[in-house]
Amino acid sequence: MSRFSGLSKDRLEVLDRLLSDTEILKAVVHNDTNFLDKEIPNVDDVVYKHIYPHRFIPKTADEKKTYVTISFGNFGAVGSSFKSGFVTFTVITHQDLFRTDYGCMRVDYVLQKIDELMNQTRGMGIGKLQYSNMDEVSLNTDYHGMYVKYKLYDFN
Repeated sequence: MSRFSGLSKDRLEVLDRLLSDTEILKAVVHNDTNFLDKEIPNVDDVVYKHIYPHRFIPKTADEKKTYVTISFGNFGAVGSSFKSGFVTFTVITHQDLFRTDYGCMRVDYVLQKIDELMNQTRGMGIGKLQYSNMDEVSLNTDYHGMYVKYKLYDFN
């Protein structure tokens, strides 16, 4: 029996972690190259507008934006007592917003902050989240970014 009752709890935990990081909020909301110098956005201006607790973006806006999506998937049995799967973060931004004043691209900055919040941490499933892999992604000619995956384990 799979018992995915913890999935909603884990999804909310991931979302709460992202929303608690003011630098991530600034990076996804403010389009300026010096986004860290801007005010802290209201969480209501971020959820379902820039950060989505699911794999897809319902529709891209006419304005240039940065997005983070969160997905859980590829779960399978590990013996008879545990299951493992992946939580994937996809960070995409309009190509005109890649540049920052911080010596890295906006996508790289957000991924670094996500990794600080997630890699080798507890609070979801059992054990620690473990970095799995990352790669580039392009949605269309204007929006590009990267995804990063972490492996998690839970009871069946």
